[in-house]
This record gives sequence, C-alpha cells and structure tokens, in this order.
Amino acid sequence: MTLRDKRQKEFADAWLKNRYGILDLCPRFGKIYTTINILETMPDNIDILIAYPDKEIEKSWKEDFKKRDYKNKNITYTTHLSIHKYQEIKYDLIIIDEIHLLSDNQITVCQNLLFLNRDVLGLTGTLSIWTERKLSERLDLKVIGYYPMDQAIKEEVVVDYQITVFKVPLNDTKRGMFKNPARTEKAQFKALSWIINKKTYEGEDTMFLRLARMRIIQSSEAKRLKTIELLRKHSDERILVFCGVTKIADNLGIPSYHNKIKEKAIFQEFVEGEGKQLAVVKIGNSGVTYRPLNKVIINYFDSNSENLAQKINRCMGMEYNTPDKKAHIYIISTNESVEKKWLDKALEFFDNNKIKYN
Repeated sequence: MTLRDKRQKEFADAWLKNRYGILDLCPRFGKIYTTINILETMPDNIDILIAYPDKEIEKSWKEDFKKRDYKNKNITYTTHLSIHKYQEIKYDLIIIDEIHLLSDNQITVCQNLLFLNRDVLGLTGTLSIWTERKLSERLDLKVIGYYPMDQAIKEEVVVDYQITVFKVPLNDTKRGMFKNPARTEKAQFKALSWIINKKTYEGEDTMFLRLARMRIIQSSEAKRLKTIELLRKHSDERILVFCGVTKIADNLGIPSYHNKIKEKAIFQEFVEGEGKQLAVVKIGNSGVTYRPLNKVIINYFDSNSENLAQKINRCMGMEYNTPDKKAHIYIISTNESVEKKWLDKALEFFDNNKIKYN
C-alpha cells in the first residue's frame, strides 16, 4: 500500500465516523478513490446522488469507478446547476463534488436536499475560509478531514511547484479597440479608473464601470502578446493556457476550446496527452486530469483564490511527466494596482517562497 493509498483510507475512515461533512483534500490527491473506499464499506446498490460543477467531471467519476471495479446501477449524476431537480428525493448518500463552487442559489437548494438526507459527503481541494464559513453556517457542513498541499508535496503525493508572475504594462500603442478610436487600452483603463474614483467619492454605484475595466484586463493586448512570447519560448512542450475571454484564446496561434467551439475532440485529445498546446476559457479548471502536463499559463485570473488554485493544480499530478519533479505555473498580470490586489488575494493558498516576480 502506497502512502497515498494509506492517506485515502484514513480520510475515508474519518468521514465514516461522522457520515456528514466535508473532506478538504488537496487537488491531485485522489478524492474519487477516497470516496470509493467509503462506498466499498456500504451495501451494494445503495441510492447515491453525485453532483459536480460540469459534465467533464462526471467522466472522471465513471472512469475511476471502472478502474476500481465499483458497480452500482443506482447512481444519479447531476450538475450543480440541475441539483434542484432532486431536492425532494431521499437518497442513501449525497456526494457534492467541488462543493466550494456552489452558488448562493444552489446552496439554498441544497438546504432542502440535506433536510431529507443525512449521509452527505462534500468534496473539495480548494476551500477558502470564507466559503468554509458559509457552508458551515448555511448547510451545517463542516470540514472533517484536511490534507493540505504542503503536506502532499512533502509526502510526494503531488509534485512541488514554482509560480512565476510576469508583470506587463497595458498596451499604449495599439488604437481602435474602443468607442473612442484614439484610445489605447492603457488610456481606456486610466479613463475608467478616473470615473470610478470620482463616482465612488460621490457615493454612486460603480459596478458596471468596474466590470468594463475588468474586461480591459481580460482582453488585454499586452497580456496576449506576453502569452504568445511564452508559448514560443516553450514551443516543444505541452502547455495549457487559461484565458478569460474567447477573443484572446482564439488569437494565440494555438488550438483553443471553449463553449463557442463545438469540436470537443480538440479538448479531449489534449486531456489524453495529444497535442502540444491548448487555450481554454471557463473549461477544464477543475476535476480534469491532463496527462502528461507540468506547465500552465494563466492569462487571466480574478481575486477568487479557489478558482486560481484549481487552474494551478491541473499540472501537479505526481504520476505524469514532471522531469524535475516540479510544476511550472506562469501567471501574466498587468502592473495595475487593481490587478495586483486580485493577485495577492488569489494566491492565498500558495507558499510565498515559491512565487517569484519578473
């Protein structure tokens, strides 16, 4: 039995003592295998509901069930978005995967679901203190097992990592991207910031202005060019690029996949280890194992530490191609103070000693 197997059994036993709670186990640890250890102690063909944020994760469950030869015809699969369809049904076990991604409305639905069901397993690998508090207060679900990334690295369950942040100034030469054709992205950002500061001082709502400013960062030409530079530098290596908008993903000179592209084979082939580089938007952040992969470029991020951690951990599997036993994560940020604040907040899960700035 490997140390990973031992830890998975320990956390399965921890849940079985309570039968109601969250296992916060670092990404790439093996949450599904831990769950199978739990299921193997239970009667055959119990009624189970498994909820997850997107359909790609359902594949991971079914593949791991097949690997472990776990068979049960009474499993209902659903996305978080559709969990409301089952809120009045009694099950022997409720499993909520990536529980940190439940929206406020979905948590309200789960309150009804959990009122009827008392055997509940929440699974996550990136749980912020705020989300943990919210799930405890609204669903009475508390963390009953915790396996942090630092321990997983020390025990060689996942690889070590190096985060490199590249700070670039917003482009101040290219024009014609905004209603005012003379403005560059730097000038547009500066103009919006001035208005936001003025309206904030006057007590006015600035939400839509802030969204417009955020879209400049999402679609930044400077960040796009820096991403292309890194892709060319590592042209012979497999790299996954996370983008904020399709316009950027489609203009990096590499294949892209997002909800506007129907050719799903592009994504699936990359997951299985084919192809060198791929850009994605709002897809493949969580619950997907890419093989082999030890480099990720993050072209856009927000202040949500859980979202950033999921992206980063896509390339931290110990069992795949990691020649130097280290995952390399490249984050591209502007040098604007607002994005620096997002970045500082988003990196809360990571060791400052493993982050360097260029």
